[in-house]
Amino acid sequence: MTRALVRALWGGLGVLLLFAGGCATLPATRPLDALQQQEGVARFREAMAGQQECSCCLDAQVRLSLKSLVQSGTISGFVQAKAPSYVKFTGLNPLGQPMMFLVTDGTFFRYIAVPEGKGYEGLVTAAAFKKYAPRGFDPAHGFFWLAGRLAPETLRIFSVAQDPEGRGLWLELAYAADASGGEPLRRHVLFDSTQQVILRHLVAGSDGRIMVDVWYDDYAPASEGGSDNCRMPGLIRIHANHNGAVMELVLGDWLPDAGFSANDFQVDLPLGFTVVPVE
Repeated sequence: MTRALVRALWGGLGVLLLFAGGCATLPATRPLDALQQQEGVARFREAMAGQQECSCCLDAQVRLSLKSLVQSGTISGFVQAKAPSYVKFTGLNPLGQPMMFLVTDGTFFRYIAVPEGKGYEGLVTAAAFKKYAPRGFDPAHGFFWLAGRLAPETLRIFSVAQDPEGRGLWLELAYAADASGGEPLRRHVLFDSTQQVILRHLVAGSDGRIMVDVWYDDYAPASEGGSDNCRMPGLIRIHANHNGAVMELVLGDWLPDAGFSANDFQVDLPLGFTVVPVE
C-alpha cells in the first residue's frame, strides 16, 4: 500500500514532498547592540500582533513545481485554506479537468488520484504521511505556512540579529507549546521590518539540524484599506537539501475576501473509486 501511495503522490507531482526536510545550515548573522535588539523585537511583535486581524482564509490559483534528481514537473490548479489547519489543493490536467485532490483539516487527510480511481485517506499522524511531513511541519498550522505567517501562539524570543545581506532581522524563537515539553524546536525567522513580512522560516531541532526551510517572496500588494502585514506571498520555495529537491509554489489571482467553512474542505470520493486506508 505504501508503494502505491508513493507512486500516486509522484503522479500528482509529489504534493506531500512539499514539506520534505533538508540539511540546510543555520543562517549567518551580524550582532546588534542591546537597544537595536529591543527595537527589533518590538517591531516584530507589533507586526505579529497586527496579523491577528488579517483574513483567516485564502483562495488562489497556483502553479506547483518540483525539481529533484529523480523527478521534475509542474502542475497547475487551485489552493484554498482556512486558519488554522484547513488546506485543499486541486490539481488540473492540461485540459483544465481535476486530476487530483488533497484535503486536510490538520488531523485527517484525503488524497484522491483521479486517473487511478483511488482515494488515499488517514490521519496525519500515520507513518506514511509523516514520512513526507517531518516533525518541523505541524499540519495543525497548515494555513499559516501558506500565508507566510506564524501561528498565533505565544512566542519565546531567544535572540535577534541582523541579516548580513541587509534583508532584515533574524529572530530565533519558539512557540511556547514547542518549548514546554519534549525536544525543543527552534525557529529562525527572517523578518523584513520595512515590509512587515516574513522572508524565510526555518525550523531546527536541538542539534541545530534544519528540518524545514521555507522561503517567501513576491508578496502581493496590500488590498485597498488593508494592512501591509496582511499581504500574501506570491512565491513559496521549499528546499530539501538532502536530495537537492526544490518545491516551488507560484500563487496569484487571489480571490478577495475569501471565506470558507469546514464543509468546504470535504471532498467526497467519486462513485466507483477505491478507498485505500493509510496507516
